[in-house]
Amino acid sequence: MQHPIGEHALLADSRTAALIDPDGNVAWLCWPWVDSTPLLFSILDDQRGGGFSIRPEQRGARVVSRRYHARSLVLETVWSVNAARLIVEDALDLGDDPLLVRRLRAEGGDVDVRVAFRAPTWDGARASTKLAGETLEVTSGVRIAIRAAAAWTLHADSAECVMRVSPGEPVAVTLGAPETKARSGSIGSTLAAWQRMVPAALNADASLVGGMLGTTAAVLLGLRNQRGGIVAAPTTSLPQWPGSSRTWDYRYAWLRDSSLAGVALLRLGLVDAAIDLGTFIGTVVTAQGPVPLLRVDGSAPPRESERNELSGYRGARPVRIGNAAAGQAQLDVPGEVIELASALAGLHALPDVLAEAVPILATWLTEHWREADNGIWEIRGAPRRYTHSLVTAMSGLAGAAALADSGAVAGDADVWRGAAAAVGAALHGEGAFELCLDGGGADAALAQLSLLGGLDPLQSRADATLQLIIQRLDRGGLIDRHEPQSDTIDEPCAPFVFPTFWLSAAMRSRGGDGSRWFDAALAARGPLGLFGEVADPRDGTPLGNYPQVQSHAAFAMAVMADQARR
Repeated sequence: MQHPIGEHALLADSRTAALIDPDGNVAWLCWPWVDSTPLLFSILDDQRGGGFSIRPEQRGARVVSRRYHARSLVLETVWSVNAARLIVEDALDLGDDPLLVRRLRAEGGDVDVRVAFRAPTWDGARASTKLAGETLEVTSGVRIAIRAAAAWTLHADSAECVMRVSPGEPVAVTLGAPETKARSGSIGSTLAAWQRMVPAALNADASLVGGMLGTTAAVLLGLRNQRGGIVAAPTTSLPQWPGSSRTWDYRYAWLRDSSLAGVALLRLGLVDAAIDLGTFIGTVVTAQGPVPLLRVDGSAPPRESERNELSGYRGARPVRIGNAAAGQAQLDVPGEVIELASALAGLHALPDVLAEAVPILATWLTEHWREADNGIWEIRGAPRRYTHSLVTAMSGLAGAAALADSGAVAGDADVWRGAAAAVGAALHGEGAFELCLDGGGADAALAQLSLLGGLDPLQSRADATLQLIIQRLDRGGLIDRHEPQSDTIDEPCAPFVFPTFWLSAAMRSRGGDGSRWFDAALAARGPLGLFGEVADPRDGTPLGNYPQVQSHAAFAMAVMADQARR
């Protein structure tokens, strides 16, 4: 069964990520890395995607609560089983080797638990399974071992075992490489590690938003990969509208998303994590220039391909691997990176390699800002002169000049200031800014006009731009990304979460009331506090790739900016 996207829990360990559905099944898991071939993927194909589930054997058992332990991605699911309770705690261990740990505890009586594994089929080949004592070994491109202290029954394409869990005697089921040993106390040590990483201050406020900041910090830390980058989302092909072909692979590091995540980490007090992201971005830029996206290890992503044999999430097809946006021109990227560099420099925490990257980016902008591109929305079709690209180019050039003036980076501040003025001149006019220089209607990304630095010459038009966004793109408080006539795909797209938070923050920054949009975006979370890329305007539930880094980053920045103004 494919559950609503927002009902899934995220597990992440800075290597890979898993989604656990409300029935206790691992519906998504790439192994051993987040951008590896999917190992379990029933969220994309209920028949071919396999499964790994844990649930009580007794009839009538039901889930009574699901939550994260505070400031962590350790999931607790409580089942009511007659007069007893079964507590299942799930986590990706934060030790040296990847390991999915599922710890079971009983209260009030014994509980029989069924552990079931169903072999996936990828590229037409079904995973093979065999038994080695109490260990189920699975080969599906990679080899894994599922360990449970019970006798397995092996079928043609599945295996299962039943374990009795007694009060006071927790047991664990693990999935990892065959050579990885189960670690005693893994859940406890992983929870302790999370709570050392995520500041207690983020949960000091007992309110909903206060608690969600701790979860957001954990999401950003868990999806920041130990190989360098941060994925836009740990999933692929979850649709931006039910049943549509708007299905993209987001398991890669966009420099734009990485920069915004870095700024959010700084606002949350996670300076070291932001420095690490800045170092990754600087390393990429100094070697490759302002590429739009790449793997989290800095290598090129695969060419976009379609897996037409897979049925997709609730019929949304095609399932895609790779993202063709890697070959696009995106002029806003340098400006977003320089914004992160400026924020790090303000804390005297600018990595040397990112300082080296700023002049490369500023020089590139000076040479290329007049060109057409595909913009922040990565519209597939002929490049155009997107206003948001020019706005962020102007901000980036002004930011680079300021960094040079302060001595934080090398370069000719006057040249970059002159280029910023030239971009500003190209944006001349009156009234609201539109999607492109030649029109196109409202663009939600232009809410950034009130949030980025270096844009003082444009501020006289900011209020009119915000009002155009509200008039044309508001859907019950959630915000469409742009007016639909500019998109080359003739299918609906749900409103986006992160520009809705941007609009809220922009209104507040200009002395207005942004609560309508903040509240709508906040309500678009799943029951575990996770945001998708977009939200269904009919009921506010998450759609698109999930959970999405930009949505969490925008939430964190909106909350922290509001607290700073109080």
